[in-house]
Amino acid sequence: MRFLGELAALGAALSWTVNSLVLERHGRGFSAWALNALTKLGGLVAVSLLALFTQGALLPRADASQWLALLLSGLLGFSIGDGFLYIAFQQIGARRTLLIFAANPVLAALLGWVFLGEALNLLQILGILLALLGIMTVIAGDVRAPEKAVSRTGLLFAALAALGQAAGVLLSKLGMLDLGAVPAAQIRLVGGTLGMALILSLLRQWRLVPPILKSPGGRTTLAFSVLLGTLVGMVLSMQSIKLIPAAVASVLFSLMPVMILPISAFFLKEKVTARETLGALVAVGGVALLFL
Repeated sequence: MRFLGELAALGAALSWTVNSLVLERHGRGFSAWALNALTKLGGLVAVSLLALFTQGALLPRADASQWLALLLSGLLGFSIGDGFLYIAFQQIGARRTLLIFAANPVLAALLGWVFLGEALNLLQILGILLALLGIMTVIAGDVRAPEKAVSRTGLLFAALAALGQAAGVLLSKLGMLDLGAVPAAQIRLVGGTLGMALILSLLRQWRLVPPILKSPGGRTTLAFSVLLGTLVGMVLSMQSIKLIPAAVASVLFSLMPVMILPISAFFLKEKVTARETLGALVAVGGVALLFL
């Protein structure tokens, strides 16, 4: 099916967008690290059950090199990358962090070109640049709270978070060249779960896990995060990474700030500014070029 990879990436971004709204409304008051760890563990169980029902095997049939690449992908993308992103939020604020983080498709393009020989055509390059311009326009006008002073370490952590995300996508593609999306998602989630367990141990936050499981709001948030954010989002993202260049997949994954605008306007009755609307239109134009 033509454009299956692009559609899978858009589906992953949409599932993550809806999940982010659920997290915003019901996830407050819980440890982000503990919730992330539970989400990765629950997602691993869910994806493993999906593998059992669809492929008749609970464990992935992959060789050592595939395990290594996908485990590192989960560790970099879910644990180290998320950790750098969280610290950058604290040190330089959301707007500056997300503006820097939005560069991860460019890093994915460079890494894909160097290590995988993925050459982009002119339309793809133009589409990626337009989509990034639109996304950054939306982000720049989306956070209205006063930003914190610029911190060099904060800028560095934001850049490392973007690099971790791009490297995670590249390693996923390397690890699943002849592996399906579901087993690839399983192995990547093993890496993410182990990484989050290590972070919880280092931060000594295991005590913050039970309150999530005991609270109705915590269980609701966890259920949505496992089903939408991990089961649906992860499998679709793995399918897209397998089928299309890493840079194209990355820029489509980054459309969450744009996708949230119509949901905010039509369902949540929130005001969308002219700047955000313009950024969304530019981003949509860039994405359209990727389908030509």
